[in-house]
Amino acid sequence: MLNDLQNRITVAKVGEYKFIKHRYIHRFVFFALLLLFWEFIVRLELYPRYLLPSPADVVESLYFGFKEADYLLAILESLRRLVIGYVIAVILGSLAGLAIARYRFLDNSIGASLTALQSIPSVAWVPLALLWFGISEAAVLFIVVLEAFIPCALGVRTGAITIPRELIRAAQTLGSKNIDLYVRVIFPAIIPQFVSSLRLSWAFAWRALIAGELFVAGLGIGQVLELGRSLADMSQVLSMIIIIAILGYLSDNVFFRSIEKRVGKIWGLQTIQ
Repeated sequence: MLNDLQNRITVAKVGEYKFIKHRYIHRFVFFALLLLFWEFIVRLELYPRYLLPSPADVVESLYFGFKEADYLLAILESLRRLVIGYVIAVILGSLAGLAIARYRFLDNSIGASLTALQSIPSVAWVPLALLWFGISEAAVLFIVVLEAFIPCALGVRTGAITIPRELIRAAQTLGSKNIDLYVRVIFPAIIPQFVSSLRLSWAFAWRALIAGELFVAGLGIGQVLELGRSLADMSQVLSMIIIIAILGYLSDNVFFRSIEKRVGKIWGLQTIQ
């Protein structure tokens, strides 16, 4: 009887400890402390209210923006551009990555160049895009495609060249060649790396989109952000930053990470929790 009671107490303590260690509890505490610190700095009045609004001011701006200022339309327009550019980049990047992995001279030339180009910030491409395409949606799509193309191509290339040569030779010995070799061996083997590159490409595309929309006329998150800056409306600027952060978190942690974990389980790979 006493041992049973002790076991129940131990299980209860362990359950309580796991609850405290839950990552969502950690995130909630962190953001709660961040909001308190933000409110504390505002109340110290170290900066004018128009430069550092309170959390309540930002919430009010968000409410007004979604109700009256077409924030939802701006978000949908930005997501439309993002998806179009991202799909184009993934298709081109996948083909380029396979070609680079297949031919050594392409790897030595284009592959090395892509590694260098990846270090260039997306905002550095804006002047070039504006000169080539003008102040238009094509300029934004160019920046998005270019930024998302590079990590996708490099990811596919890395996945292809790391396939064990013995596996490819064994498939060739069994009669698998050309397209059949790609369908049966290469494509399945690079899927884990390909999914990781998709996630990275989305992050690059998202940042490139905002950078491009800052300088291009039309509806979009970047334009609303730039409008808030020009009007010295810091509440609107912070509102857009919060929206960008939330959309980025949802797309990365909810969508892509779940796919990555699923693929990791199917392929027998250990994923980081």
